[in-house]
Amino acid sequence: MKKLISLLCVCFLFSACATNQKSRLAATLAGVGVGAVVGASTAPSDEKPELHAMYWGGIIGVITAIAANFYFNDKTDIDMVRLENEKMKAQLDFFQSGTATLLKETKGSADRKYFQSGKAKIKLYKIDQWVDEGPNKKYHRDQMIEILPLEKGE
Repeated sequence: MKKLISLLCVCFLFSACATNQKSRLAATLAGVGVGAVVGASTAPSDEKPELHAMYWGGIIGVITAIAANFYFNDKTDIDMVRLENEKMKAQLDFFQSGTATLLKETKGSADRKYFQSGKAKIKLYKIDQWVDEGPNKKYHRDQMIEILPLEKGE
């Protein structure tokens, strides 16, 4: 009886792993071990205990493997990783295409090559935008100037 309890304790210790795959494997091995001990200890005296150990170990191991596949399901981990991925994509989109805030709007002289009247409306925006320049470089934009031609009424 002491051997059975110590084997159960060892099997439970091995079944406390970090990942679902390891947990399923450890639970299956624990089921096989427990089944083997139960089969060997309950074998009739006129039959071989090794055969009963293999028989019970196989049956309980398969049942434990099926139960472990349902209990240690990867769906929750996959859903959690998917939500984290969507959150990181949203943060990346915000960094790459941040919104523009108008800081200042003035009228001033402009190059006659581009504006016939020589005057233009100048808007200064504060932006927060990361721009990729090749695979290893990023630079940050923090201001944007928009130069528009003045309308006839302005």
